[in-house]
Amino acid sequence: MAERPIAVILTGGKATRLRPLSYELPKSLVPVLNRPLISYALERLGETGVEDVWIVVMPGDDRTEVASRESVPAGMTINVAVQPVPNGPGDALAQVPHDQLRGRHVAVIAADSLLYGGDLESQFNSWVAEPVDAWMPLAPTDTPQTMGIAQLDGERITEFIEKPEHPKGNLASPAWWLLGPGAVDRILDDPVINAKGELEISGTLTALIEEGRPVGGRRFDGEWLDTGTLANLLATQARLLRDLEFSVLVAPDADIEACELGPDVVVGAGCRLRRVKLSNALVAPGASLEGVEDSGIVVTPSGEIGRASAD
Repeated sequence: MAERPIAVILTGGKATRLRPLSYELPKSLVPVLNRPLISYALERLGETGVEDVWIVVMPGDDRTEVASRESVPAGMTINVAVQPVPNGPGDALAQVPHDQLRGRHVAVIAADSLLYGGDLESQFNSWVAEPVDAWMPLAPTDTPQTMGIAQLDGERITEFIEKPEHPKGNLASPAWWLLGPGAVDRILDDPVINAKGELEISGTLTALIEEGRPVGGRRFDGEWLDTGTLANLLATQARLLRDLEFSVLVAPDADIEACELGPDVVVGAGCRLRRVKLSNALVAPGASLEGVEDSGIVVTPSGEIGRASAD
């Protein structure tokens, strides 16, 4: 009987577009509706039947493991590997012990890519059942020149181009790479290396497609919510608030006095706000603000303000 698929969640990288928030928090702990970002990936994986998850972190990050264990679904096992240098997603995957990867179906997921709603389990089932080297859920994007764009023939990806100058379509990979054993071996043994010296997963899958290897995919019937920039983080927050039918979400222990909040504001645990007027804002746990009137901002735990317009 074939072993169950495992998952690898990538949390490293410099997250430069999330600064100043990423100066103080690892990407995995970026708050979305007062939950750490990594909890969303774990929750979705729990729906697919994946039981073993490896989380790849940066050196010195001991907080991601704690947060993951606090939000792990019942029956799921968490393991942690460290990527010494942010040298691309292929290199991050390679930090997991290879005897855990060889011969397995491995889902590799970027922590800042949130797949919301939709039927993710059917994508996983197709990935395992179909005779393909890899599978990619695909989602439409408004900026195809900045993404990896796929061309489909039925449920086979016939072309996959990273950041095409003249895109032929708008179906992008949301960095949920579902790898079969052959693709895993290729990434570990002979990955595509980009001009920056980074080991690519997308580029390696492109090479497999160009060699005629079968790579499958299908449009994801939910939503792809990106959180990789401050602007996208706030947009994702606003989208999720709409489903909750909330305009403002405030942690129960936040200390709020003489403030006007909303719409689309989330205030984290332990925050202290005095005479503040905010809209379209995220206030990270532990932050203190006084006498601020602003919109389109993310406030770090230390109180530093980052502006979405600067992305």
